Amino acid sequence: MPVPEHLTINIGGLAFNSLLADWGWLIKPNLQPIMMTAFGDLFLRDETGRVFFLDLKWGQLKQVAESEEEFGGLCEDREQRRVWFIGFLVMELRKLRGNLTARQCYSCKIPMSLGGQLEAENFERSDLDVHYSILSQLHQQTKDLPAGTKIDRVNIVPPPEKEKSWLQRLKSKLG
Repeated sequence: MPVPEHLTINIGGLAFNSLLADWGWLIKPNLQPIMMTAFGDLFLRDETGRVFFLDLKWGQLKQVAESEEEFGGLCEDREQRRVWFIGFLVMELRKLRGNLTARQCYSCKIPMSLGGQLEAENFERSDLDVHYSILSQLHQQTKDLPAGTKIDRVNIVPPPEKEKSWLQRLKSKLG
């Protein structure tokens, strides 16, 4: 059984260079996206075909398969799908928060690494760019801290403003 569509986000047209820009501390530039979960977690393939899982909730990158074929087989396993795609929670979130729209994922209000719980009340719909940027910064700042370290603040840097297109500049001049 392939992964049900409601557990994934369509990655067609997503600008992954921008989306993964803050993750350079963890991800090599040669990895290519192949599938995204409803939580924004990402499966990536390297040049040899190995498949990796970028778990945004915990800020970890792990190899999960030697090939896309092996990955496909793992996706057929019901228990493995539960681990990666957390379908029970997606179903609850769809009822509580509504379906995702384009460029959205379900994101933790309190990140798991800061004591957040894997329960529907801790999740909201979020813009993918914001989700990726904030979680990367958080995980990068806390990755070397011993377990149980009290964190009293996190410094989140807003993304640089993108240059306006010629049409946006024209519209702002015309009022």
